[in-house]
Amino acid sequence: MIIEIEQYRFKLRFYLNALGLVSSFGFAILQFLRGDSLTALISLIGSVYFMIVVYRLITKRHYLWRGRGFVLFIPVTILNVINVHPDYGIYWAYVGVLSFFLALELKEACLGVCLFIIITLYFANLHYPSPVFIRIFATLILVGLFSFLLSFFIEQLLIKVNSLVIHDSLTNALNRHTFHTSIEGSLKAFFRYKTPVSLFIFDIDYFKKINDTHGHPIGDEVLIKISHLMKNRLRDSDLLFRYGGEEFAILLNHTNQQEAFKLSQELRVLVEKQDYNIGQTVTISGGVSQAQPLDQAHTWIDRCDKALYQAKSAGRNKVIQG
Repeated sequence: MIIEIEQYRFKLRFYLNALGLVSSFGFAILQFLRGDSLTALISLIGSVYFMIVVYRLITKRHYLWRGRGFVLFIPVTILNVINVHPDYGIYWAYVGVLSFFLALELKEACLGVCLFIIITLYFANLHYPSPVFIRIFATLILVGLFSFLLSFFIEQLLIKVNSLVIHDSLTNALNRHTFHTSIEGSLKAFFRYKTPVSLFIFDIDYFKKINDTHGHPIGDEVLIKISHLMKNRLRDSDLLFRYGGEEFAILLNHTNQQEAFKLSQELRVLVEKQDYNIGQTVTISGGVSQAQPLDQAHTWIDRCDKALYQAKSAGRNKVIQG
């Protein structure tokens, strides 16, 4: 689902800028034929910008300047057309308002639209009688408001969906799918920048017995408490995942083997000292390992898993280095 959301954003940006490329180039030719060299030149520069953006999206999947270059060309072109051709130029202002919300992040789009509408109304006041100006004012404000509301609700929906698909619904830790994506990303960063990164995989000792003795709702409460305990201790750069039923993983960025082992021991003690209101102590066993130069995701995970099994075989309530 995360991949689908990113694909949606990528396709929206690609199609928008491809349309901008074709439209601005065609508009430049049209204005050259009409003898409006200034508007044609601005549109031609805009088409070059859109061409670069499309090229970067295809080859690098990188959104150049996060779309901000759009502000340098399309609004300027539209405002120039309104000033030079007031008989039809004002109609392009509505397209301009919509395009802000398509091209930019929401906050930047709001700021850009406000400035764009103010300048547009200034030019409109110069060229149109008061009754027409009032209609232009009202309709531009309404189009801007509706565009903002639509963009805002879509943005909130994407945030909500993104949160749902990356988090475990019970513990609010990140889920298994996100775990594998994050592992791959951390390894790439490790290979490129040589900054240490470690992985701690652990599970709850005798968790089945807790469920059998106290019931699954109590078992769920234990999982939630351990998740909260971990997140309260970890740094913002550390990532906690629910890796399986009672199994968790912690990705420790910028952390070497020695530091990761020290932290994992501290977390183990915190879990052991926590009161779960079930009349017994809860412990964890785990394996911790730093990423190695020849690692792939599965070799790194396997090394931690083997250390975890060694910790269980050695009597549990232990952390073994892999």
